[in-house]
Amino acid sequence: MELNLIEEFLLIALDDDRGEFVTDSTRLHYGFAGAVMLELAIREKIAIVNDKVELTNSAFEKEVVINKAIDMIKESPRYQKVDYWVEKLAEDAKVLKDDTLKSLMRKGILGKEDHKILWIIPHTKYPTQDITPENKIRKRLHDVMLEGAESNPRDIMLLSLIDVSDLTREAFRDKDEYEIVQKKIKEVTQDIKISQAINRTIRDIQATVMLAVMTAVVVTTINPSTN
Repeated sequence: MELNLIEEFLLIALDDDRGEFVTDSTRLHYGFAGAVMLELAIREKIAIVNDKVELTNSAFEKEVVINKAIDMIKESPRYQKVDYWVEKLAEDAKVLKDDTLKSLMRKGILGKEDHKILWIIPHTKYPTQDITPENKIRKRLHDVMLEGAESNPRDIMLLSLIDVSDLTREAFRDKDEYEIVQKKIKEVTQDIKISQAINRTIRDIQATVMLAVMTAVVVTTINPSTN
């Protein structure tokens, strides 16, 4: 079963049994925004030209979230920088995230449980129904980080999102493995062996997402009500 980068990111971010996200909403939403932008870049839908994001291929894909992102960029009255789109997608992440969760449910990977906190506040959980796809993801990342396996661009992108979203401990649950990965993950995520144009686009997105997360985390730490 083929999953895109956005779906893989959400699977790592979800607790398998509780069906809840294991990182805070700030990191989750900016990481999600980064996943959308990186998926667009990997598919050569966008490119960075004169520091602005340009839509290079507006053909729709099978995923709702990808098509919504394409429409957003296409309908913009002017070219915008990467940080604009990361912020915009992070703002819309709740709705876009739901589209991706629905996709994972249609594939039979996730279930859905509706609960209420204190019998009043609606709260939805997405427990894992089929663990096989996520186990395959974890095995790929384990092999790249700990067994010296050759990495592909999607693995590197996912590791980068995991790092910036504070999900490394979740992705590598064994304590000894986590300590090893934590020391080398930034080095590994710089090894992107793809075309020069896409390479630059991806690196720009990576850097922007990292800065956006750091800035947003500082803001929410100072003023928790913003989270």
